[in-house]
Amino acid sequence: MENLINRDIYGTDLADKIEELGSIATGIANRWVSGWPSAVQSLVSNGTYLDLLIAQVDQEKTILANEASMRHLSPSEILSVYEISKAPPC
Repeated sequence: MENLINRDIYGTDLADKIEELGSIATGIANRWVSGWPSAVQSLVSNGTYLDLLIAQVDQEKTILANEASMRHLSPSEILSVYEISKAPPC
């Protein structure tokens, strides 16, 4: 499993919760904080970050689990077909 980057932006409790959600959640969190750190900070500050992350994880897992016919594509390509944003919701 990849390590959560910029753990200090989340604080210890939230960072631990993100990691407990698993590798997909950690990957999404890393993608969000790498590309949109100010948006992540805003979501953390207003208390909506974890709920939005969980919703994103559920959405991505559902799409990837139901697309056996697209196994020739990478997960990111499959998500692009469904126009799933790489950015955090704002």
